[in-house]
Amino acid sequence: MARAPQFRKVYDGARRQLTPLLRPARVAETRPETDLDLKTAFSFSLTPGTPGHVRLLYWGMLLGLFLPGLNFIAGAIAWFVRAKGDDAVRTHYANQFSIFWKSVIYVAVGLVLTYFLFGVLLIMATIIWYILRIRKGLKALGAGSAPANPASWLL
Repeated sequence: MARAPQFRKVYDGARRQLTPLLRPARVAETRPETDLDLKTAFSFSLTPGTPGHVRLLYWGMLLGLFLPGLNFIAGAIAWFVRAKGDDAVRTHYANQFSIFWKSVIYVAVGLVLTYFLFGVLLIMATIIWYILRIRKGLKALGAGSAPANPASWLL
């Protein structure tokens, strides 16, 4: 019987040491970190050469996936106003036009290759590439910098 109180003492000591580790830690109520600020993500401008105008064209290109012709309009506007704004804005316009015409080439090649059933995969990959390039441009615009490597044929 002498062992029972000693065992109980060891058990209680271990329980006191482990209990804080087993309880879930209280986490402060914070919003998750995002790379997209909603106030600036939807602030548009019709004045060429401003970040709001660049943002409007990026969103127009994205909506062009669902509304046929809108990406052609956004690409054409990016071409016509490519000389306005500071260096970062001009690089964004060049990036937008580059995304537009490269996607047209990728889809055209994909349409030719649909005869071999490989073209469908190329067109789906082009849509993913298109979305990722626009997201990359929007992220750089939100940071106030030019997009990295706008002349690249990849990401």
